[in-house]
Amino acid sequence: MKRFTPIIAFILLLGVFHIARAEVSAACNWTFNTAGATATTCGINSASYEMYDYDSGGDNATNGFALTIPAGVTVTVNAGTDASNLTFLGIGSLNMTGGTLIVSGNYVRVGTGPRCYVADADADGYSPTPNTCVTTAQAGYRRKSTLTAATVDCGDGNANAKPGQTTYYTTTFTNTATGLSYDWNCDGTQTKQYATAPYSCTACTNGSGYGSYVAANNGFLTTSPACGVAGTYYTVTNATCRDPAVANCSTSVSTSSVTQPCR
Repeated sequence: MKRFTPIIAFILLLGVFHIARAEVSAACNWTFNTAGATATTCGINSASYEMYDYDSGGDNATNGFALTIPAGVTVTVNAGTDASNLTFLGIGSLNMTGGTLIVSGNYVRVGTGPRCYVADADADGYSPTPNTCVTTAQAGYRRKSTLTAATVDCGDGNANAKPGQTTYYTTTFTNTATGLSYDWNCDGTQTKQYATAPYSCTACTNGSGYGSYVAANNGFLTTSPACGVAGTYYTVTNATCRDPAVANCSTSVSTSSVTQPCR
């Protein structure tokens, strides 16, 4: 009769999960696709919850996520602090292909089975707490496997505020951590669309031998206003190098009031 390997026996022993309370995010956060992921060397933080889930189509009843730990990779599940503050690693199945799984102490759970639903109130594909799971479907939640990415959403409640946002906005949103913010792409920085004041009208030569002018760039004249603040914006209307007897800088541009967009 074949004997269980230590890791299989360990998983069978610790295959029951408790997910009634929210846990802090863990440190691995592997990138997954389709039904699984290949682990990289990392550690699951003490008293944290890291759950992976795969929905094979429709809201199916099982977690089909497969974690592979390849040769040369070590995954450490650090000890929890007590029976109420366990460390969890939740997966659908575990494939050991030469790597190492280390359980470094007590109050640890590694096992299979639970589905994972994470908060996504604005349904933008990002969650403010991608590692905090509940096991049943409910309003404002989605299966973790359907997230666009497991990157933290800084403004769940506004679908335009999300990681990777490429659009600039002139208004603020409520950032979960910092309050009103222009950081629409959740990268921790309020980035101006017009970060410099590039407008210039420079001398040029039009081939006639006379000094001429051309408006080289659109932009603010001397300073770039802060996010959400208006300033005078210069727009080139004719960038052709022209004789000053025909036109000069003042007749080559138009001005308007532009509010600084940010993201």
